[in-house]
Amino acid sequence: MPKGQPRMMETVHHTTVAGHHLFYRTAGAGSPLVLVHGYGTSGALWLRVLPALAQRHKVFLVDLPGHGNSRLAGPWRLREMAPLLACWLRDMQLPPISLIGQSMGGAIALHLTALAPELVDRLILVSAAGMPLQASLPTLALRSTRSVFQPGSGGYPLRLLRDTLQPRPRVWWQSATEMIESDFREEIATITLPTLILWGERDLLLPIDLGRALHQALPDATFVSLPQSGHRPMLTQPAIFSQIVLDFLSGNPLPM
Repeated sequence: MPKGQPRMMETVHHTTVAGHHLFYRTAGAGSPLVLVHGYGTSGALWLRVLPALAQRHKVFLVDLPGHGNSRLAGPWRLREMAPLLACWLRDMQLPPISLIGQSMGGAIALHLTALAPELVDRLILVSAAGMPLQASLPTLALRSTRSVFQPGSGGYPLRLLRDTLQPRPRVWWQSATEMIESDFREEIATITLPTLILWGERDLLLPIDLGRALHQALPDATFVSLPQSGHRPMLTQPAIFSQIVLDFLSGNPLPM
């Protein structure tokens, strides 16, 4: 948290959905904004942008099953995550949400939007999976390690570091294997709602060519690249990231 910025008040929630214990935090007030993290992390990924986003929205930071403080019931299956989140959203009886997904969470956000379009009003995809990755598991593992330690990566907030370092070999293996085999092009073809694709030009894990391929599959989406960011722009450039997100959600012009 930047020096001099007041601490953001968060509320912690626990619920059970389809047998999974789901943990999430909320902060702020306004229209609902749901943030879905990527592989191996947790909802704490978004802590640096939470204060700005929560000034205009009620923000939901969810830990996916098997990540952070959410527990997994059975094997981890990528295509079970969107139906689970749809049940969770319906249980809360929220109006249509704005949805942000990063990396693996981007694939889940795409799937959720295609599965239950009545639940989603606007979609933001950040360095998102969803298109075929066309890379082996060892290749992605090497890219992931490089992306964490590349200069200017932004480092991890303490809570995110704690969540990420918890040993979860079964979840890591199952989710990584699922990601290698994932292909959401059929779902992507059905999406027509306002969409922003946001990508770091220095992304070592999912290179920006994947972002351009995703944009070709969603030609009506807005594509914004960040020259100084890698795979996690919410950590490297939280102020710029937050402003772009808020401008998009408000319908303001964006940098192209």
